[in-house]
Amino acid sequence: MDHCDVCGEALPPTGRGRPRRYCSRSCQGRAYRARQRSRPVVRPPRPQTLTPARLTAAAIALADAEGVEGLTMRRLSTALGVATTTLYRHFPSRDALVTAMADTVMGEIEAPDPAGTWRERLESAAWEEWKLYRRHPWVLPVLATTRPPLGPNILDAVERVLSAAADADRPPAAAMSVYLTVSGLVQGLALLPATENSAAAASGESMERWWQRQAEALDDLVGGGAFPRLTATTPEASIGDFDALFEFALTALLDGLDAGVMPIL
Repeated sequence: MDHCDVCGEALPPTGRGRPRRYCSRSCQGRAYRARQRSRPVVRPPRPQTLTPARLTAAAIALADAEGVEGLTMRRLSTALGVATTTLYRHFPSRDALVTAMADTVMGEIEAPDPAGTWRERLESAAWEEWKLYRRHPWVLPVLATTRPPLGPNILDAVERVLSAAADADRPPAAAMSVYLTVSGLVQGLALLPATENSAAAASGESMERWWQRQAEALDDLVGGGAFPRLTATTPEASIGDFDALFEFALTALLDGLDAGVMPIL
């Protein structure tokens, strides 16, 4: 004869189905509570100690993956598994966080060789800024403004360009124009790969395939001899190699500055 697992009372045979283990609901409840007490308490892992540097790094990773437009304090706190209010202990606002993000990635820029000529230093600074926008497209609209965020790494980058411009026999006021001209070239052309990456991700279609689909409409628009130069070129071939396009534009700009045919007032 079977007996209750809790109190030991004899259990009458059930005749069919699974054998009984408890003589009453009371004993069944006692057995359930005993099992719960014997289980180890499982607590979620405590998050790593939050610091401004860790929060900034996490925000940069999120912006790299999803863009800065969708970056909110709530979205970041969810990714980190912490309360949103915790983030505000380190950054008073989203703008303060974005400033820290921009200044942090600007710290990735390698300083040009100080022994180089003014042209070599300007060229190096321009290429470093170009590569930065390729790695972190989200930082382009953050910096390409008349009211950019200010931080030590950002100011260092500007100072290096101003120093190179000064060595090119440009007066201090003109040196800032040189900086804005070179940086404006970088930022303007950087829009092409940035927007293309967004369009390709949204549509799942490459630039080459998109232009191929436009071929018939393009033939209708430029055919008949009205646009001979457009007819002779292939748009996707002309702009597909963004690095080559940037090298061409930067060389032309520096040649103009070097020859003095592009005076900066």
